Amino acid sequence: MFRDTYADPDGLETVLHEYELSATLDAATLTVQQIEAVPRVLPAPECPWAAASASRLVGVPVIELRQRVGRELRGTATCTHLNDLLRSLAGIPALLAHLG
Repeated sequence: MFRDTYADPDGLETVLHEYELSATLDAATLTVQQIEAVPRVLPAPECPWAAASASRLVGVPVIELRQRVGRELRGTATCTHLNDLLRSLAGIPALLAHLG
């Protein structure tokens, strides 16, 4: 999940951006088999349309996500906040190695 918040001087927290992400990976190749971004809280009426851009990553190995997201998910069809979340999936191999 990506969540961006703001706290006013009184400590009241307001959510500015929030996406939920679910993905299924092939266990042997760590390739994205299924992925879905669900917009929760976004600042502009067109922002939820960006969620569909995540599906363009089906078939991509997670180790390539940092480069592919930056190269292929650009412009008004996506969102920088969602792209940050998608790029974070590239860390999965390191997490798996740590878990042993």
